[in-house]
Amino acid sequence: MSDAVFHILRDPLLDEAQCADLIALYRAIGWGHPASLGELRDLFALSDYVLLAQEGEHVVGMLRAEQENAQTTWLAELAVLPGRQAQGIGRTLLRRFIDDHPRTRLYTDATDGVEGFFRRHGLELRKPLVPGPRKT
Repeated sequence: MSDAVFHILRDPLLDEAQCADLIALYRAIGWGHPASLGELRDLFALSDYVLLAQEGEHVVGMLRAEQENAQTTWLAELAVLPGRQAQGIGRTLLRRFIDDHPRTRLYTDATDGVEGFFRRHGLELRKPLVPGPRKT
């Protein structure tokens, strides 16, 4: 675990620096979307639930979810910068998400290879698994 301190922001209005960090995060993990700043802003503005993990002024992780109905919420995305993975950031984001959704069925389309992470935290997995990040 890193000694670095990060803080969690819930449903932030994204500023330019956060947008740039999020686009860099998507690219760093091999996700090709969102393709533009406008697409990113729309994606996050229209999402029902967003968490950002920031270290200083930089986004190091994010979680985005959609409420399907009063009883069910879909975890759409959870990502942490590759150099910051396995340091508790993803676990902290997921724990906050779970705590903020009591008595709600939570599920995700787990990325191939990390299903165990979600299962350990009690999330249901919807099949089929989505492809993992591109290996570089």
